[in-house]
Amino acid sequence: MNFRLNKNIVFFVTTALAMTVMIWFGLSTNVDFGINLTQEGITYPRGRVVEVVSDQTSVDANGVRRGRQDLRVEILTGDHAGRIVEAQNILFIDAAVYAKEGTRIILFFEEQSGDGFFARVHSYERATAIYVVILLFFVLLAAVGGKSGLRSVYGLIFTFVTLLFLLIPAIVRGAHPAALTLFVSVCVMSVSLIAIMGFQKKTYVAIAGTTIGIVCYCLFYVVISVALRITGFNIPEMSMLTTVGFLANARIADLLFCGILIASLGAVSDTTVSVASTTAELSAADPKADFNALFSSSMRMARDCAGSSANTLILAFTGAFLITMIVYQLNNFGYHMIIHRADIAIEVLRVVSASSAMILCAPATALIGSYVYAASKSKTVKK
Repeated sequence: MNFRLNKNIVFFVTTALAMTVMIWFGLSTNVDFGINLTQEGITYPRGRVVEVVSDQTSVDANGVRRGRQDLRVEILTGDHAGRIVEAQNILFIDAAVYAKEGTRIILFFEEQSGDGFFARVHSYERATAIYVVILLFFVLLAAVGGKSGLRSVYGLIFTFVTLLFLLIPAIVRGAHPAALTLFVSVCVMSVSLIAIMGFQKKTYVAIAGTTIGIVCYCLFYVVISVALRITGFNIPEMSMLTTVGFLANARIADLLFCGILIASLGAVSDTTVSVASTTAELSAADPKADFNALFSSSMRMARDCAGSSANTLILAFTGAFLITMIVYQLNNFGYHMIIHRADIAIEVLRVVSASSAMILCAPATALIGSYVYAASKSKTVKK
């Protein structure tokens, strides 16, 4: 018991130190590509509306408020903190920031010649609400899950820190996107599973199954992307990366591969954890069960789990594409026009590569788990 406790302490201390280093690395990343899309003298400070000078807005037939407001805003951050300025607020359909007295906002603040300036409302101040929502989610997870919930919160924090402060900054600095994402994916899932389940056989089985799922995804992605002629440059965001000169610093085509892998990691690990835990419970319930019995029972669970998880993953990817399909329908795009589009092929690549990997990792986990638990029983019998 003391040994297991010591292992847990070493694990949490080590990963906490790793997160500290990653946060330092991420915050210190500031790469200059020679192109600055923002202008000198422009800042985005937080502000609080102290007075609505005029309100010339109205609600249109769609229920969207449009028009213009003239505001007096107190700047809360930056070099001009404490200063009260006049600010314009133009409400559009996609940027309807309706301000009232006390509303916290983000300003677009441009310093001009002399003491002049121009200020307008950029967006709502949402950071505080975001932090509160995330905190409430963590509290809910811990309250329902108890000790396991707290461990899950730690795993989520580690995943968030790794992706935001290590993966993205390292890619921006010029690291190979695909290789780094594969390494980070295995590390993140290993740490998360150990944090949730501890140092147990089923944890190692789930990690092995997840790793196999990642390898399967790589194979499916390569084959399907070649078959569908998807280069990775087909998505709209790529033009933004080439604009800032990112092309010379990383393999942009690999970023699609990285995005799909990260998006599918959760579903893959859920499948492997379910199968590994089921195999462990079957072994504990029937101490006499051999490899064949364990594998047969685990496979029944694996089939059900793979089917339901694949459905979940397909709906998740398809749901994100729903608005685009509605736009196609409104523009009377025929089936023969839609099926050949690159964005449709990319969605097929996302769904099939990720789902196929998840389906294959279920029987692989059942096989590994059955072997591990059957082997441990045979050693016990020999002793």
